[in-house]
Amino acid sequence: MKISGRKIFTLLAVMMLQVSFVASVSASPANMLMQKLDKDKDGFISLKEAVQHIELLRNFGLIDDNEDGKLTENELAKSKLTPKANDANNSVTAALKQ
Repeated sequence: MKISGRKIFTLLAVMMLQVSFVASVSASPANMLMQKLDKDKDGFISLKEAVQHIELLRNFGLIDDNEDGKLTENELAKSKLTPKANDANNSVTAALKQ
């Protein structure tokens, strides 16, 4: 059985799409918020970074367990108050447009 290069390429492309889809689906709300809001990539969401997400800003003090003024991915994951990162209605930009 001979498989052409084009079929192999197509098969590999489909496999790569599946892997990227599974990775994006398995990302937790905490991880997605961290990726979206941690602009300086220090592993924390500061209050300054949180102002871009109204719902997160509203609950910042309640989510910040150790009261250090920064949210870790672990604090976000543990809290039931952690909002979804992709909710457009929670962004400051969306609120200003209304």
